[in-house]
Amino acid sequence: MKKSILSVFAAASLLGATACKDFITENPISNVGPSQVTDSNAYVNGALNTIVSDNMFRYGQFPNLWDYDSDDSTGPSWAFGDIGAGNFQNYWGIDTGWSGPYVLIHRCNFGIAQVGALSMDPTAQKDAIAQLKTLRAWAYFMLVRAYGPVPLFEKSIVEGTAPQQARTPVKDIYAFIINDLKAAETDLLPAAAAIVGHPNQGVAKSLLAKVYVTMASGALASGQVTVLGGPTYSMVGGKKILLPPVALTHTKTVVAGLEGLSAADYFKLARDKAQEVISSNAYTLFNSYADVWNVANQNRGEHIWSIQTVVNDPNYGNEISLFRIGRITTLGEIEGGWIAESDHWYRLFEPGDQRITDGVLHRWKMWGGVHYYPFGDSLAVAGTDLSAAAVAKRAKYGYLPGDQSGVDDAHVARLRKFEAVSDRTVTRSNFNFPLLRYPDVLLIYAEAANETNGGPTAEALEAVNQVRRRNGASEVKSMGQQAFRSFVLEERRRELALEGDRRWDLMRWGIYLPVLNALDNDENNVLKRRTNKHLLMPIPVSELNANKLITSNNPGW
Repeated sequence: MKKSILSVFAAASLLGATACKDFITENPISNVGPSQVTDSNAYVNGALNTIVSDNMFRYGQFPNLWDYDSDDSTGPSWAFGDIGAGNFQNYWGIDTGWSGPYVLIHRCNFGIAQVGALSMDPTAQKDAIAQLKTLRAWAYFMLVRAYGPVPLFEKSIVEGTAPQQARTPVKDIYAFIINDLKAAETDLLPAAAAIVGHPNQGVAKSLLAKVYVTMASGALASGQVTVLGGPTYSMVGGKKILLPPVALTHTKTVVAGLEGLSAADYFKLARDKAQEVISSNAYTLFNSYADVWNVANQNRGEHIWSIQTVVNDPNYGNEISLFRIGRITTLGEIEGGWIAESDHWYRLFEPGDQRITDGVLHRWKMWGGVHYYPFGDSLAVAGTDLSAAAVAKRAKYGYLPGDQSGVDDAHVARLRKFEAVSDRTVTRSNFNFPLLRYPDVLLIYAEAANETNGGPTAEALEAVNQVRRRNGASEVKSMGQQAFRSFVLEERRRELALEGDRRWDLMRWGIYLPVLNALDNDENNVLKRRTNKHLLMPIPVSELNANKLITSNNPGW
């Protein structure tokens, strides 16, 4: 699809702009009008283009908005000083959390109207409209989790929708999302017949399962979840000593706006929808964790839906890899990699789990020297530990006695999944950020089956164990409902690290505040304390000024 066609669509979609039109000002580069665009793919591609654009993923503000604010993410305090420390309004990309999804919504609304008016093959027409409905549902799912009640635009302004809308209750937003996805899953093509990177039946079903489990866990009136966390360090003799995570049990709260919903009904819906995805046999786990992040395996196997990118392209590349693993300089050193995982996160794993043995960067060049992680490997690095495990580490990672480390923000768990790019030397690389992965569906099934049945079924245990076996971790055995609930949440924490899920998992279970407050400050002096105002993100001031039907911001902002 030529960029000029995409720009034509972008210009046309301004007819469906939000009250704050500053968010989506675009400059068309062609005089072709919407009435001259007769290819339905132009409208779908125009909507998809929003995701890779500077409204969302291009400069890394997505998924930074999701990942900086969690118990596991850490890095330099200067990098975490705004959204990572709870100062949401100080983050340069905070407004895109609102504007990006609304640009996508209005492009979808405009596209649905335009494609519906085309004279074309009915199957292709239904598929195109279903893709746009899936994208619209995903956009509202992002908005309702982040902001609570939000304006609902069911149709574009050219169809008569008023440009200013009041906030719609959370339950009604979720009802709209569900209706879109249920309609879409019927008309979407199966994965094998769909265009790579486009929504298909598997995407709609997987997303619907995620919506259901989000509503179910959020609406659950009571229950407890045990999380490994607590203080990350203590000071002994002026030195910072890292502490292992401890099991802390938290009582959940109901997510605002979901009161009164039947959690049991939605857990059952989540279980059954996830089972549909599993039974379709459309997706399979790779044989090893390293295989998941092989560039050659993009859009295959367990990758249900990922953003599509072009390496070193100003429009279709992104800075996600730069932020999370760093680029390689001409000296062979790492530059970047500011957002990583904490020592607590690293200690969640068994020693042989591939997600840390192969999934974490253990040795790299930086600042003219060679560095290693974790600091706990110091004896193995020095060569004084002669145990089989230490010898194996020296052989695997190439540790040498002169390698450097420390308890500081330069020595953190950088995730090697973000090395899955064609060229590590460029700023704008081609990391296909995973929006939905098959392990997510397996763990949704396990969670929902546990809640529906009052404890883990054999199928729920097997769903978790599929993920663990692939990663070389031991299998989980039968346990009680609360213990398994907690285990699945921790397994999601291990498997989906920095894939935009951890914050929302804590939020939907109503344990975000106690989990983060139990940390206080992390080992890199990143402030983790939070208050009630952090349960929702601030609505942009420009939107409040433009939309007179929104009379106040979210509480505390």
